[in-house]
Parts: sequence; C-alpha cells; structure tokens
Amino acid sequence: MHQHRRKDHSNKFQGERAMRSEEMDRRLQEMLDHQEIIRTLAQYCHGCDRCDEVRMADVYLKDSWDEHGDLQASGPDFARIMTARIKEDTSSLYHMLGQSLVKIDGDEAGAETYFLAVSRLTSPDGVEMCNQLGGRFVDRLQRDGDRWRIKHRIVVRDWTIALPIAEDWVSATALRAGQRSNDDPSFAALGIVHSDAKRG
Repeated sequence: MHQHRRKDHSNKFQGERAMRSEEMDRRLQEMLDHQEIIRTLAQYCHGCDRCDEVRMADVYLKDSWDEHGDLQASGPDFARIMTARIKEDTSSLYHMLGQSLVKIDGDEAGAETYFLAVSRLTSPDGVEMCNQLGGRFVDRLQRDGDRWRIKHRIVVRDWTIALPIAEDWVSATALRAGQRSNDDPSFAALGIVHSDAKRG
C-alpha cells in the first residue's frame, strides 16, 4: 500500500515538473519571438534613416503591404520609393522607437509600436525646418524561417509639429554627422555593409 502511494506521488510530481518545463519552454520561445520582432523593427528604422533600401526591404515579406499615408505599396516597393523620397526631400531623418505591445499566435503576430520620427528639410520658401511625427506602427507579422517579417503595416499619426530651425547649436562641434552611406560608423560597428557600397 505504501509503495503504491509513493509511486502515485512520484508520478504526480514528474507530471507537474513536465508541465512546468513545457510552460517554461513556451514562455522562453515567446520571449525569443518578441526579441526577434523588436530586431525587425529596429532594422527597419536603421535602413530607413541610413537610406539603405535593401536592408529596409528585407524586413518585409515579398507579398506584404504598407499603408504609409499617401504612399501605399508592397513592402519592397515602399522601401524603394521611400528611400528615394528621403534622399531627395530631407537632409536627415531620425526614428526612435518606444514601447511595443506584441501578441504571438503561432507563426503569426500582431504588434503596436510607438515611434518618434524627426526630419530636417528645406521648405519651399527656403526655411530650414525640423518636422516631427509621433505615431505608431501597427503591424501584422509572420514567421519566416528563423526570423519575423512584416506582412501588413498601418502607420498611425497621433501628433505632428513643424518647427523652423533658428540655430544648429552643435554644428560647430566635433560630433560626427550621421551618413547615408557606408561611412556611417554604425555599419562597421554592426559588421554590415550599406547596399549602395555593395552595388558600387
């Protein structure tokens, strides 16, 4: 009788331990998926700000769609059109990502990510402007091999402001200016090459 009870207790303990192990594996996988999605979002910003069309396009699935205000296109086409616009219209562009809410459902995910985008440009009347956009990336993503890519994106505008630049108070300092080429120090630090340099 005692041996039977000990065996039942042992089986129950092993079953509970297996359940805890499965739950831990599930939670660890969810953490890894969250991290990979954040990596995808960061790569988008780096590619956009550095005008690296190839790296920017790489975050999208080939059959993806981006609803970006007046520009709506497939992900790869959006990257091509937007990098050309950025080069033509702005002297600098800067994205900063805020918090993300991510919901994983197997090989699909939904994400809402806050962002601040700041661009510097010259208005039609010749005034140097600092334009700011506070918004959110609302994404549907899919697992693609060992990484996550964007299937559908909607860019939501929460607020905007345009400010004339009266003075660039650090322009005379020794701070290095960001570049839209392989000369930007981030490429060497990350061990990557700007797509324009590869084509050249």
